[in-house]
Amino acid sequence: MKVKVIINPVAGRGRASQAKSQILRALLEYDVELHLEETKGPHHAAEIARQAVQGGFDLIIVAGGDGTVNQVVNGMGEERVPLGVLGCGTGNDFAAALQMPADPVAAVHQIMNGDICRVDLCRVNQRYFVSSAGIGFDGEVAFHVNEGFRWARGKTAYLCSVFKTLFSYRPRRIKLTVDGLVMEFNSLLVAITNSPTYGGGLKINPEARLNDGYFDICAAQHMSVPEILVCLPLLFPGWHRNLKKVRMLKGRSITLESSQPFYYQLDGEILTDQVLRFTLFPEALLVKGAKVEPVENYQFTEAKPARAREA
Repeated sequence: MKVKVIINPVAGRGRASQAKSQILRALLEYDVELHLEETKGPHHAAEIARQAVQGGFDLIIVAGGDGTVNQVVNGMGEERVPLGVLGCGTGNDFAAALQMPADPVAAVHQIMNGDICRVDLCRVNQRYFVSSAGIGFDGEVAFHVNEGFRWARGKTAYLCSVFKTLFSYRPRRIKLTVDGLVMEFNSLLVAITNSPTYGGGLKINPEARLNDGYFDICAAQHMSVPEILVCLPLLFPGWHRNLKKVRMLKGRSITLESSQPFYYQLDGEILTDQVLRFTLFPEALLVKGAKVEPVENYQFTEAKPARAREA
């Protein structure tokens, strides 16, 4: 078996780089042809993954955060090479949804001894993502996390950025279409996810499943600063979904439009646009070693908003 290991040395304040020797020793316990490569800058992970696919590797293991996984998946394109994920970044929400151990050695053994499972692959416009897309307030929060809070990790980094964004964010009117249902409203944020958490463990879409064939959507109308401060603690247990200004939905085909450009994040990667078209490819991504519950054993409640338009 040919195994390519892609390490982002700056992920998680250097956590992946610090774990490199442990990762190598754990992998060398197996009869594999091992190739390790560290990323050297933005988008390099995508290029390494592209070359790994062309080189006939049987397994690609990523040591980094959600953003590094995002780059690798985009580099792989539509090629069905199994992926292994070592959560060594700031948030690691995708690794958590896969139930990968935080310890890199334990995660290596789970990957190498585990089976290959299939999870849904998501795309917005022409870019793939695996965990979450956040539009509006959420996009600006992720921007500040990447720009100014690399000293912190997980929820701490996210919450520091939330407080920085609170006093600068301006709401935008958006048109959100979910499987033909049209909603227009002044938005605080729209989070469209494949995993239940983002921001290092905040339960933005608690019912989301990686392999249920649906996007999960949290759409929040504009709120005042005091309302946001009240709502924020509710994200930890997922209780925000009971708020009047928050709508929870599931869907397969989603379009989001605005008359002005907005920031959005894909697995922590920051972009900007005015129109986003989401497409879901059920069970199109192969992941080795993940512990994902079969969707047949899972029941979800599909939520529908009471009104199609909001002033």
